[in-house]
Amino acid sequence: MSSNPYAQFSGVPMDQRDIDALLEGQGHGVVSLCRDGEPYSLPISFGYDGDAVYFGFLEDTPNPTKMEFIRDGATARLLVTDIRDRFEWQSVAVTGTVRALDRDGDEWDDFVATLDDNAWFMTAFEQSDAIDSLSGWKLQVEELRGIEQKEEAYE
Repeated sequence: MSSNPYAQFSGVPMDQRDIDALLEGQGHGVVSLCRDGEPYSLPISFGYDGDAVYFGFLEDTPNPTKMEFIRDGATARLLVTDIRDRFEWQSVAVTGTVRALDRDGDEWDDFVATLDDNAWFMTAFEQSDAIDSLSGWKLQVEELRGIEQKEEAYE
């Protein structure tokens, strides 16, 4: 039991194994970007390989706002949650620098493989025409924080 009297409301720190399990298993979250002090958040599908988060943006969409906010070398934060009920949940925040991936570079294959492993991404998508408008991004983990609430811990 935690020494924090508010832990049943605010959660307790997660261990690295549980953080990795959530990031590898969830496959979707909300990424937050910022441009000139203006925040922008959007849901994404992502893959996690233990060191970095990979995600893609379709550039040819009716609402290209995300492409206006993301840039190589910018800081981003990904929030991933698994909420079962108000007393059983997990939340992980990944903060780091995003880098654009070169389609012809070595990391493009890692990007596709990681998305295929644990994102909401289908291998068939890579073979479709839509792949031509996909930009790949890598969020290098610089800060990783997880908190959780487990109902059985307070019974």
